[in-house]
Amino acid sequence: MKIQKMAKTLRVIESFFIMELGDLFTLSEDGKFYIAEHNEEFHKGGDTDELNSEFSSTFRISVDYAKQLVKDGYLEEVDAEPKKFVNVFDEIDNLINRYQDELNRIDTDLAGEPQCLRVEKTTVLTNILSVLNHLKTLRK
Repeated sequence: MKIQKMAKTLRVIESFFIMELGDLFTLSEDGKFYIAEHNEEFHKGGDTDELNSEFSSTFRISVDYAKQLVKDGYLEEVDAEPKKFVNVFDEIDNLINRYQDELNRIDTDLAGEPQCLRVEKTTVLTNILSVLNHLKTLRK
């Protein structure tokens, strides 16, 4: 069985132990552990009263245990490259064009097929286009 290389950063997607949703683990320099560090400070100052506190913790897990937590759905690998931003309205426009072209070609694409297939495909494409056109109007 080929061992896959794990990402350098893992994100918590299901709480476990002291880890909360969104917390991050980073691979140690030696590549043997994933480490999550938490540092919190509290300062309350006033004319007569000052309260300061600090909390630091380090949570370390082995790479093998991290792999098991990924497999069990507690952690996910974070992509090194950020995902490209996709404007939903641009995507809607692309889909409208695609489905409208398909609707325009329906007679040639389904030549020789039973009429019921043309009617069904026309209905489906028309309904999809109606929904997409409605979504497009929601742009602010």
